[in-house]
Amino acid sequence: MNLFFAFALATTARSQQEHLSSGSTSADSASARLSTELIRADIEKLLMITEALWTILKEQLGYTDDKLIQMIQKIDLRDGKLNGKVARSTERSTCPQCGRVLIRNHPVCLYCGAVAKQKPFER
Repeated sequence: MNLFFAFALATTARSQQEHLSSGSTSADSASARLSTELIRADIEKLLMITEALWTILKEQLGYTDDKLIQMIQKIDLRDGKLNGKVARSTERSTCPQCGRVLIRNHPVCLYCGAVAKQKPFER
C-alpha cells in the first residue's frame, strides 16, 4: 500500500470515527472497527518504515539479517523470557534538578518544574 494512500485512508477513518461517536451501540461498534483499522494502518506504516531503515543499514553499512535477529533476541531476553515482548524498565528516572523520582512519561518534574529528558525508547 502506498504510504500516502495509507495516510489518506487513516485520515478519512479518523474523521469518520469522530462523526460516529454518538453513543449508540452500533456507532460504538463502528467506532471500534474504525479504531482497529487505524491501528492496522499505523502498524503497516511502521513496518514499511522499519523495513526501509533496515534496508538502508544493510546496503550502506553491511549489516546482516543474522545480526538483526541476534539483536532482536538480545532485546527480547532483557526480562529473561524469549516471548516477543520488550521488557518494561523497572528503573525510575530522577529529576536532574531536585533529584526526586519522576512520574513515568511525564516531561516535567511535578516538584520543581524542571524539564526531564526521556530516553528515546522509554515507555
